[in-house]
Amino acid sequence: MTTSVGLAVLVALGTLTHQTVLVPPLAATMAIVTATPESPLAQPRHVIGGHMLSCLVCFTVLALGWHGPWAAAVACGIACGLVLVLKAAHPPAMATAVMIMVTHPPANRFVPLLAAGAVLLVVVQMVSARLQREVYPTSWW
Repeated sequence: MTTSVGLAVLVALGTLTHQTVLVPPLAATMAIVTATPESPLAQPRHVIGGHMLSCLVCFTVLALGWHGPWAAAVACGIACGLVLVLKAAHPPAMATAVMIMVTHPPANRFVPLLAAGAVLLVVVQMVSARLQREVYPTSWW
């Protein structure tokens, strides 16, 4: 149920803002958060940090004028390394990297929407956990 609610809100938000490209990576995030809420990869630092760091790397690469599939591979590799070093690994964030590099969305619309989507998924899981008398998140930092 939590997955369906989270995804329905994401689809509505994506449709309203014409940014449905966010749905696939965030759907993978929702699956991790709801299926394994105790996993380090499901914690807010990883969910929000992973997506935002990946996003930062990709928009930097795009700003440098690099485009295309090779640039996507490089950006994804850099993003993966960065989230590992900063202990914010989140595999679906690599899909976010590829989506940014392939679609070149406008940063001023995409970044706030990605941040809102990642935070929204954490909040949906927090509410669901409270209603079921479970613990989420298990750690913030």
